[in-house]
Amino acid sequence: MQSLQAQRRANLARLLNPRHIAFLGGERAGAAIRACRDAGYQGRMLAVHPRRGEIEGVACVPTLKDLPVAPDAVFLGVPATATVESLATLRDMGAGGAVCYASGFAEMGEKGAALNAALLQATGGMAVVGPNCFGIINYVNHGSLWSVPYPAGTLGGRGAAVIGQSGNVCINLSMNQRQVPFSWIISAGNQAVLGFEDYIDHLVDDPNVTCIGLFMEGIRDVPAFSAACLKALAKGIPVVAFRVGVSELGARLAASHTSSLAGQNELYDALFERLGVMNTASVPQFLELLKTASLAPLPKGRRLTVFSSSGGDNGMAADYASAAGLAMPQPNERQRAAVKALLPDYGHVSNPLDFTAGYWGAEKLLTPMFTDMLAEGSDFGLLVIDHPRPELGPENGKALESMSRALATASKATGVPGAVACVNPESQPEFMRQYLIDMGLLPLQGLHDAGAVLGHWASHAELRRAIAAAGLPVPPLALAPLPAGQAVTLDEVESKARLAACGLPVPAGQVAGLADLARVAAAMPGVLALKAVSSALPHKTEAGAVALNLADAGAVVAAARRMQAAVAAYKPGLAVDRFLVEPMAPKPVAELLVGVKRDPLFGLVLVIASGGVLVELLQDAARLLLPAGEAEIEAALKRLKVWNLLQGFRGRPAGDVAAVVKAIRAVAAYAEAQADRLLELDVNPLLVLPAGQGAVAVDALIVEQG
Repeated sequence: MQSLQAQRRANLARLLNPRHIAFLGGERAGAAIRACRDAGYQGRMLAVHPRRGEIEGVACVPTLKDLPVAPDAVFLGVPATATVESLATLRDMGAGGAVCYASGFAEMGEKGAALNAALLQATGGMAVVGPNCFGIINYVNHGSLWSVPYPAGTLGGRGAAVIGQSGNVCINLSMNQRQVPFSWIISAGNQAVLGFEDYIDHLVDDPNVTCIGLFMEGIRDVPAFSAACLKALAKGIPVVAFRVGVSELGARLAASHTSSLAGQNELYDALFERLGVMNTASVPQFLELLKTASLAPLPKGRRLTVFSSSGGDNGMAADYASAAGLAMPQPNERQRAAVKALLPDYGHVSNPLDFTAGYWGAEKLLTPMFTDMLAEGSDFGLLVIDHPRPELGPENGKALESMSRALATASKATGVPGAVACVNPESQPEFMRQYLIDMGLLPLQGLHDAGAVLGHWASHAELRRAIAAAGLPVPPLALAPLPAGQAVTLDEVESKARLAACGLPVPAGQVAGLADLARVAAAMPGVLALKAVSSALPHKTEAGAVALNLADAGAVVAAARRMQAAVAAYKPGLAVDRFLVEPMAPKPVAELLVGVKRDPLFGLVLVIASGGVLVELLQDAARLLLPAGEAEIEAALKRLKVWNLLQGFRGRPAGDVAAVVKAIRAVAAYAEAQADRLLELDVNPLLVLPAGQGAVAVDALIVEQG
């Protein structure tokens, strides 16, 4: 027998391509009928109302049980309690699914919790959207369950499928003036039944879907979401996200630096990076990237060639391209000679290319110029032009059409994709956008967003090539909830011993009581470090429980006595009687923090940061979701500001990066092996020694479930 989730996903196909739709309610149902009819739905429409004979010309039956067929889709425009009752009836009838417009469920907190539980019970195996949502715009067969007028699609039902947690934002997306093609827009609401993972899993198999857009506040099930996004990657369907409502996730554990560096925003970033989800910074950028993913081929690299007749436009284009990680290689000698012969004497050949105001609209001159520039060393061509206001007369736009044709011809001749971007987002009217699309060019609105979008698109192309060569990324670890129990903090000695067993280099130290300290210290060569050993002292420096650069056994014993007094003052009642003596490590190139945090939503999070006492002040950190391999760890290190130190900053020695990567991987290996009990872990600092000399962890803290 199928699970409820499997039944719901199967019924989602009926809901999104309905043969018949039932509308239940009053004015809201009438508005939904009008929207569905105006869009051109050709299936059967049914209406239910206990007192009306018809709604918007559709004959009514008094109850759902009086319907002549179990409908594929139902629009429930009734209050919350009636919604639950209706779902139970529809479930028993064998309906496919429903949109629940009503609010008053989980978004009301404890007040709506009972009603939300009743809704789940009533749903059974139906595919239910919402509650607290606007519903579905269906551009494919026009069987929409949507009570607001919306414009027609631009590519005959083929395009981006958008799932959004905000109904109003979904309305606004449908009204965009950017020529974004859509297949479906789904206002998911509370996601009580169907979540992002269910919609993605279904939509990536539909040939009408070019990409998937997610307007989200949060994810309810990271493992299921990860599986769906990896399925999209395998199918070659890009996923684009714009997330709002950013805030810290969960309480921080006071013992850990790592927890303070692993906030919600950073964990979403780490998840999206792992899954290949393109994360956008604004609604306009979100729309532009959906358009790009629907209309533009994947570029072969990150090299961009820009054309305009304005030094200002070219300067902005260069800035935005650089910020997006795009390369703008200069033309070679052959290109310089060929293009120079086409320019006026005062023209200068470069990338970006200023083809001068004198050549504005000169299609015959610009076509070979653009072709020569794109023929070598370019993966994408971008023409920057702003359209004059249409009311000034059609003749003012003819030159822009000529220049666009020149780029289109050059793009086809060289096989290099082309786009036309305007500096001002509003300076590309609809007829011009459609003209560009018809010529095979990508219309982009807003030069800043154009740069960001092309950067995202190039990165996605790189990811797809990497997947073709090495396979899909590994999903994050799915963690089972921990059983009830007390958190147990291991002292430094035990923490280091466990991590050393997984390959983490630690100093060769010994533990002794006060009576044996002199003997132990005398047997160790060189300058020494001394630490009080106690699981009650996670931050020993603050308690005065660390002493460095001790020259001999006498200095060690004296330091130990001072520690006992300092700890007693710092934490009254705590008596320290065990001490760790270690040889001082060589002077490091840099200090790192390596930590692992257990997050209830994201699983085990590896944090790599600039370490030492300034860790929280510097906030120079990268996050990876476990499991993570050495290549991912090295890539994360390169994102840190401290990477410059590891490479040898201003004549200083370079760090032993290979040893650091292996040390961090050892920490990750321990965490992965202890995933069923580990709460958090700190190695701070991990000392990075000069190249060839390794790395050493001089302090460690492990907290686990007892």
